Amino acid sequence: MALLTVSACSSRSDVVSVAADPVGSPSTDESAQPDDEESNAVEPTVDELDWSECGGAAGALIELECSTLTVLLDHTAPDERTIDIAVARAATADEEDRIGSLVFNPGGPGGSGIDFLVSAAALVPTAIAERFDLVSFDPRGVGASTAIDCEVDFDDDVTLLAAGDDEGWNTLVTDALDRSATCSEASVSLEPFVGTNQAARDLDALRAALGDDQLSFVGFSYGTRLGATYAELFPDRVRALVLDGAVKPTDDLALIGLEQGPGFDAALESFAAACDGDADCALAELGPTIETYRALVDEIAEVGSFRTDDDDRVLTPGELQLGVAAALYSTQLWPVLADALFVAETEQDGSLLQILADTYLGREPDGTYDNSQAAGFAINCADDPRRAPTEEVRVLADRTAAASDYFGDFLRASTGCIGAADPIDPIAIGPADGAAPILVIGTTGDPATPYQWSVEMADVLASGVLYSVEAEGHTAFLSVPCVDDVVIDYLVDLQLPDPGSSCGSDEPADDVFAPAGEGEFDQFIALFDCLRDNGLDLPEITVGDLLADPNGDRLLEMLDPTDPAFGQAALACQDLVAGF
Repeated sequence: MALLTVSACSSRSDVVSVAADPVGSPSTDESAQPDDEESNAVEPTVDELDWSECGGAAGALIELECSTLTVLLDHTAPDERTIDIAVARAATADEEDRIGSLVFNPGGPGGSGIDFLVSAAALVPTAIAERFDLVSFDPRGVGASTAIDCEVDFDDDVTLLAAGDDEGWNTLVTDALDRSATCSEASVSLEPFVGTNQAARDLDALRAALGDDQLSFVGFSYGTRLGATYAELFPDRVRALVLDGAVKPTDDLALIGLEQGPGFDAALESFAAACDGDADCALAELGPTIETYRALVDEIAEVGSFRTDDDDRVLTPGELQLGVAAALYSTQLWPVLADALFVAETEQDGSLLQILADTYLGREPDGTYDNSQAAGFAINCADDPRRAPTEEVRVLADRTAAASDYFGDFLRASTGCIGAADPIDPIAIGPADGAAPILVIGTTGDPATPYQWSVEMADVLASGVLYSVEAEGHTAFLSVPCVDDVVIDYLVDLQLPDPGSSCGSDEPADDVFAPAGEGEFDQFIALFDCLRDNGLDLPEITVGDLLADPNGDRLLEMLDPTDPAFGQAALACQDLVAGF
């Protein structure tokens, strides 16, 4: 769950307009609201989905199909206003053995499920892909669905706030109160309706449109809130839910933020310990990693910024801390983080840290941003039933900052839900009485959703079963191989692991740093170099290019498998090609 970013940027919105037609104003006629349990019991009436090719190089590579699902703006009111939900699928199931569709949510809130599916479909174990069509969607308010559309520029605008900085706090509050003025009229009308309860009802409409009697679902991070809410609203329609990296089962946004900071602290210390114990880590020659990080925080505060490869941009103190936090989500990024801190310390070069921060904030190649941050803010606040007074928000922000040893000034800049629309349908989580058994996966070294939250989620859900993964990084399925068999058994055969069971990562934390030139990113760059050396017209690429293109769309567009020259070059580079 990307609350850390929301904490830093909650007084700002995001950019890129993909909103559909303007949405009407909320109904104020309480007498028109039907009983919620009664409305949930009715099977939704939906049209069959009309699938067509999504387009784009990555989508074509995995034969991704797209469609649009029309849903009610407010599922709880007899109102004809509708919005659009963008849906994608990889129809991989063998027709004879097909169980149904498996729906994914990648988290956020604000994350695009369609973008996620482009990269995730290739990672899903064959034993699952042969039995399910793989499906995902952009939740309401997000991406290609009817979306929150606000104007913002995050460049140099990730805020830190020192203790006792009254002027800085007042500026943040003013910006938060002015936030809605940067948004379209349609977005202001949509915002009260983007909460997780409504998204769960969209999910049920999608289940029906897919032709499934019950839902099979994998939710990561925030997706666990969506899945748990679905189970609470529609317990009899649950077939199998995998909730990986559970968010604390509460409607109190401030409590979530308070407990998240120590998770990132622990992840930074795990990274530092692994780096300090491995001579292949780029920081090994600089001394203790934690001391290097603290020195960088002090140095950039003193000089104001570090240069980057882009002459029009600099790395600010806030972007430095956000870049570090972003890299802690996956051990795959630990070598990149080590390189980023090394060049920042030795050359005052913030280029890699800037790219890490940009990727986390959804910066596009043209310098605009996707709407993930604006949508995440709106969704989180739609779920929270309270609108605390400004002074109380500041006290909570100070408490959150005090709980973190390394990101305190970053967390202190949170203005919570100041400036958000008033809640009309706060989140409903658990106990989901009557739901089929639900698998909750918790990773012991998860920075963004601490392991204890998964313990709590499994306890809150009447049919929740916890499976523990001893590993570093945010979530486990599709990234920690030992989880695969457990998820396969559950999704395919509805067999749950024994209570209290667990597994561990095959890769020790201190083995993630490869010798220079042998890391995963280095090998991909070497592949492009080899293809270019063997006749293909390809540009030189860097680690930054790979980080800025997580789905591989732009890189894949450079390659044409139908070109005979591509086949010849690939044959000459077959040793490198085999690695991917």
